[in-house]
Amino acid sequence: MADIYPYLVFENAKEAMAYYAEQFDADIVARRPLTKAQVDSYGLELTDLDETTAYGEFTIAGQTFICADAMMAMPQTSSLVSILLDFADDNVAAADFFDHLAASDDQRVTLPFSPQPAGGQAGQIVDRYGITWLISAGFVKHE
Repeated sequence: MADIYPYLVFENAKEAMAYYAEQFDADIVARRPLTKAQVDSYGLELTDLDETTAYGEFTIAGQTFICADAMMAMPQTSSLVSILLDFADDNVAAADFFDHLAASDDQRVTLPFSPQPAGGQAGQIVDRYGITWLISAGFVKHE
């Protein structure tokens, strides 16, 4: 069986990781800047390699996320993919996390945390990078 990890691409992944640490209580696991050889191979003109991210890893609510700087083109947002962060049947933890996010002007609530027709409870926000997050409890049927 393979594992699936959200892989997020940012104009500045170092800055994005700091945002997720502040707003989503993310734990930064690793961040490696680009090497001079990588910069040369991409044809980039960068002088401060410490501000770049070739590989970043952080966790939110125990889930691993991988990220990096965009190397070839400006990153684009999409409504085709959302991140669903499910708290199993822990409605209190899910509601508290959602309320924490909703309290900040750095995120936009698009669906208040409430009971859902498919079961469980869920709420949706869009973060400062245009990524849609569905925070739920009891929404995903765990076997």
